[in-house]
Amino acid sequence: MKLIRPGVDAGGHHIESCRADEARGLAGVVSGLYRAVFSLPPFNGDAAEFANQRSYFPAMTARPGFLLATARAGDERVGFGYGFVLPADTRWWAGLDDPVSAEFAREDGHRTFALIDYGVLAAWRGRGIGRAVHDAVLAGSGARRATLSVQPKAVETQEIYRRWGWRRVSSKTMDPPVPAPVFDILVLETMPVTR
Repeated sequence: MKLIRPGVDAGGHHIESCRADEARGLAGVVSGLYRAVFSLPPFNGDAAEFANQRSYFPAMTARPGFLLATARAGDERVGFGYGFVLPADTRWWAGLDDPVSAEFAREDGHRTFALIDYGVLAAWRGRGIGRAVHDAVLAGSGARRATLSVQPKAVETQEIYRRWGWRRVSSKTMDPPVPAPVFDILVLETMPVTR
């Protein structure tokens, strides 16, 4: 089922959002986009990382509050973003290098959307596609705030997030098979609204 904003943004790119079954049907497309985005510097993903993403994506689509947004330019999908609403028993806030308060970490299954993976093909960057996908997936989540993790070496990516209102709250050392040992944890407290 198509959800929010199946229309056209200012640049003429179509943004489409979907949940569960339809998202699972796009697993190959999403994995191809993920590989194309995260094989480039500064990420330099490898075969193990791409296999890991292909493995967890279908199961992730079954999580409550899962949402996928993709961008199309003609018949080509050129961007994507997906995540899910953190459940009340989440461990997202556990083990942070700089712990957050109990109130900040409190989840109820509706409060926080975790943006898990997000990207735009290199040839399509700088055209507003990334912001349109970002806003569509977050506005469609129904959550009051959002969180994501980003590698510290992704300096340009972090700068984009800061311009969009995200702020760093901590960092976290991850266990394998996560592709990088440390991620900065960011939060967005003012969510985009659907246009």
